Amino acid sequence: MTGGRPITGRMALVGVLVFFGVIFAANGALVFFALDSWPGLTTDNAYEEGLAYNRTLDSAAAQARLGWTSAVVFTPAEKKENGPWTGQLRLRLTGRGDIPVTRLDARARFRRPVKEGFDVTVTLEEVAPGQYAAPVALPLAGRWYADIDVRRSGATVYRMRHKLMVTP
Repeated sequence: MTGGRPITGRMALVGVLVFFGVIFAANGALVFFALDSWPGLTTDNAYEEGLAYNRTLDSAAAQARLGWTSAVVFTPAEKKENGPWTGQLRLRLTGRGDIPVTRLDARARFRRPVKEGFDVTVTLEEVAPGQYAAPVALPLAGRWYADIDVRRSGATVYRMRHKLMVTP
């Protein structure tokens, strides 16, 4: 090479340090964002739930024998500026032959599938045979899971997860 600057040991050292500095900075940013985001956990006690999995299967079989079906509708009200998304949750619970299932205690737990810390739990009241309702205030718009838990005499007899979309 004529007329160019020769590569010295100092230039090689700076080049290697810059190269690895960029690599370390990129990896550091990726680690930071990975640790700061959703961990992907769906339960806090997975080991205990795994040990009790046969009971989970038995309760799912008992629920299937009931033949119940549920339908959930969230009807949004007007959103106040900088306030929560309010509305009404309605649950329709029917048995075989589309017969309403009555006199139950129903709860709904709303949770975000991608962001923790915004869970909302409401107790539904029976407003008509097989119809349960409750006012709900959700802190964010978007996709929510409504985990329905229905009890009779204190024992859970029906569980279902419904996906809801809360839109502006």
